Amino acid sequence: MRRRRRTTGGGFAALSAAPFLALTFGFAGYATVQLVEMAFAHVRVNGGRFVWSFAGLDNFRQVLANPVAWHSVLNTVVFVVATVALTVVAGLALALLVRRSRLLGAVARLVIIWPAVVAPVVVSLIWLLILSPNVGLLNRILTTLALPTQQWLGFETGAVVSIIVVDVWHWTPIAFLLLYTALCAIDPEILEAASCDGASDWQVVRGVEVPMLVPALAVTVFIRAVMSVKAFDEMYLLTAGGPNGATTLVSLHIRDVFFDQLNYGYGAAFSVLVVLMVAGAIGAVLLGRGAREAA
Repeated sequence: MRRRRRTTGGGFAALSAAPFLALTFGFAGYATVQLVEMAFAHVRVNGGRFVWSFAGLDNFRQVLANPVAWHSVLNTVVFVVATVALTVVAGLALALLVRRSRLLGAVARLVIIWPAVVAPVVVSLIWLLILSPNVGLLNRILTTLALPTQQWLGFETGAVVSIIVVDVWHWTPIAFLLLYTALCAIDPEILEAASCDGASDWQVVRGVEVPMLVPALAVTVFIRAVMSVKAFDEMYLLTAGGPNGATTLVSLHIRDVFFDQLNYGYGAAFSVLVVLMVAGAIGAVLLGRGAREAA
């Protein structure tokens, strides 16, 4: 009887999820097929209609020979590494501090979470008012201190650092939530036992809490890496990919190719290559982790 109930419950759960899965895979599958088909075609608009012609590997050759595409990939790698590392470190530090807070822990959680619920357009406007060379808050502070003002978004290094700071500020709450939830799930008796054995607070963090957070840290890194690869709004609204292409990520390059240049085949081919590169990076990490666990 128990076995029958379990089977029935599992069947009902699968049946309940079927419509959602069908819609998800239906839309995603159709879009993916269209994207791959477009990557192997020359596509132009004629009389309000798309005209397709087979192109073979021409679009992929154009992508591989285009220095702008490679530059956007390099920018994206730098951006992903910097934002993921800073976000995870900041989220972990905040989670550890809030977990130990005894007075204002609830208030701190609300304040930390707030940036994540703000729309990217609003975030871009807030930081534009902060970084603006004329009315920006930072330059007003520098003027008050009798220091020279800066063109924060006007030179390459400043623009790159600025979009990294904006992204870290916006999405650190996500890392904080994931790691704080995992931290709260640790059995308090384990921490008490470590303290009773004479371990200092730092030793508890380094030797007990952080090792137990490794799975949550891996999930956080994966989620943030995917988010960083897809980043678009803040960069487009703050710098539009400039100056001199310093903040042109793959998402901005694909947008320019599709909507400004109307080069659909090239854009589709570049999109496919980006997906393959991300999948390859994730696969390499998983294989490396599996090899370490097997050893």
